[in-house]
Amino acid sequence: MNRYALDMETRPLILISNDDGIESPGLHAAAEALLPFADLIIAAPAEQQTASGRSLRALPEAVFESRIIDINGKEIEGWCLSASPATTVRHALQCLCIERKPDMVVSGINFGENIGTNVTASGTVGAAIQSAVWDYKSLAVSMEVPQAFHYEHGEVDWSQAILILRKAVQKFLAVDWPEDVHVLKIDIPDTADQNTPWVACRQSREPGWWGFVPDATAESPAGNAIGKRGPRPGKSWNLNDDMGTLLEGRNITVTPLSVDMSSRVSLDEVDKLFR
Repeated sequence: MNRYALDMETRPLILISNDDGIESPGLHAAAEALLPFADLIIAAPAEQQTASGRSLRALPEAVFESRIIDINGKEIEGWCLSASPATTVRHALQCLCIERKPDMVVSGINFGENIGTNVTASGTVGAAIQSAVWDYKSLAVSMEVPQAFHYEHGEVDWSQAILILRKAVQKFLAVDWPEDVHVLKIDIPDTADQNTPWVACRQSREPGWWGFVPDATAESPAGNAIGKRGPRPGKSWNLNDDMGTLLEGRNITVTPLSVDMSSRVSLDEVDKLFR
């Protein structure tokens, strides 16, 4: 049994990071969600790093720089690094968590859902995977917002996401996780309220967001790709995966991810392929 199930007076230590950068209102919303019951270390990329996946990039001379963040009138020290989300988390776990190790790592709250096969492109998920590799309970938390806000952040009401994240961390800290679950990915629809169901579901094999290039030729600029959401042409909705559960069902999705990306297939079947 996790010790927080026995002693709820203990304030856990939580490392918060993201891929949207230290100035992201989503990051500040995550801090607002957790500050009432947890001690926090906030460490995020210095700049916007959306769609950087688990890239391990950093300026060679990059060091953590202190930033003061205002959370409901309370000044909290945060740290930023000129690096990818995964590198930021890796560096934070070694350089900012010397005296005390975190009880959980939370990546988010991201501007925009991270669903389907796009999880491997997500810097939010990449940061959570990096901490999971180091054996920390890890959450990747994202909220559905207008597409225009994915890179250029607009005004978002974080109030429901704050309540949902607070509830998620309190629940998931207090229990042991199933074997082979290293990251819990949470996606919140923009219609969510306190009555919205939470649904455990698998990751979709669709991208979630996919790029359509109109009138494609070899000379078409890559920047011409138009972001489209939902199943690709010829594909259909699966209401039991994270894409269908979120976009069609309008439910909060909880998707277990493993750092072991090996196909769940008998290795004997693979062995036969090259015999």
